[in-house]
Amino acid sequence: MTMQSRFHRLFAPAVMSLLAAAALHAADTIEMSAAQLRALGIETTPLSAGQGGGWQEFPAQAVIPNHQVYVVAAPLPGLVEHLAVAVNDAVRKGQLLARVQSPNLLDIERGFLQAATQLQLAKESLARDEKLLQEGIIAESRYHATRSRYAEISAAFAERRQALLLAGIPDSALSRLQSGAMPGGSMAITSPIDGVVLEQLVTPGQRLEGTTAVYKIARLDPLWLEIQVPVAALGALREGAAVTIPKYDASGKILSIGRSVSTNNQTILVRALISNGAARLRPGQFVETSVAAAPSTAKQWSVPNASLVRHEGRLLVFVQTKTGFRAQAVQLVREGAATSLIGGELQGGERIAVRGVASIKASLMGIKAGE
Repeated sequence: MTMQSRFHRLFAPAVMSLLAAAALHAADTIEMSAAQLRALGIETTPLSAGQGGGWQEFPAQAVIPNHQVYVVAAPLPGLVEHLAVAVNDAVRKGQLLARVQSPNLLDIERGFLQAATQLQLAKESLARDEKLLQEGIIAESRYHATRSRYAEISAAFAERRQALLLAGIPDSALSRLQSGAMPGGSMAITSPIDGVVLEQLVTPGQRLEGTTAVYKIARLDPLWLEIQVPVAALGALREGAAVTIPKYDASGKILSIGRSVSTNNQTILVRALISNGAARLRPGQFVETSVAAAPSTAKQWSVPNASLVRHEGRLLVFVQTKTGFRAQAVQLVREGAATSLIGGELQGGERIAVRGVASIKASLMGIKAGE
């Protein structure tokens, strides 16, 4: 291999890369005279330093936290005898919600009474055999068999008692059953929390299968706020940042920032906890919220929205040069109604085009088309 061919093999790729970068830089430069600027109505303004932090406004929706929603169900099949509350009623923990007549409950109550009787007999047998063992009248093996039998019956009794408790029968009613009260077959369905009735899912006289939902109840304070944040605005948000809803005098803080982007509107779900003033909101309500943005140490610039253009997947501003303009790629930090906050390789002494930007973009596209 000759020296010339070796040089070409080693250094040609680097030379080509440098030439390509130079061509790209040239392509991003638009030459314009002062007369052309006047003719096209192009105006410039110096860059204005932007302030990081502050507050950003986003649309949001109030929702009930998952752990504050309860579905109250009938534990056994039966017939709805009585509904004690309706939608929007405030309820207390343990308050009666409904009564359900259930033949299955009668069977469980009878089984409970039988288990209670057997447990009493097994307890007396265990006490008697324990005494006989101490006196040496029976073998130790018989005592162990009696104790094992007592343990089995005790477990069966506890199981039937738990079934009645799950069916809404309180301890006081179980005590009355053991004292000789007649089984009733009526289940009392009560509220598990202090809250508000959101939905009534059955009607009086309706026959229910086992575990049929009867009511949906929720605690409405605090609430979550699900905030739709554009991807470009995420850089200034942090978990724990303050959140306010000025119209309703409510406030809280950011709990989490989503990891996936909505394909419909290119936003990310940010969830906040509204712990102050949540009672003034309604679940499902749409509101405007203000979120405290984190301050940034990077240089940022406040520019009119009219100065920003998108071209070939890049966000650009046109920086004035001695011979015209340079297309400068920037990053959007925060978008506003009239002005936006950007970052990029800018020094602060530059002037950028704020009027006639479309004409400059057209010139830029014309240069690239001609190459």
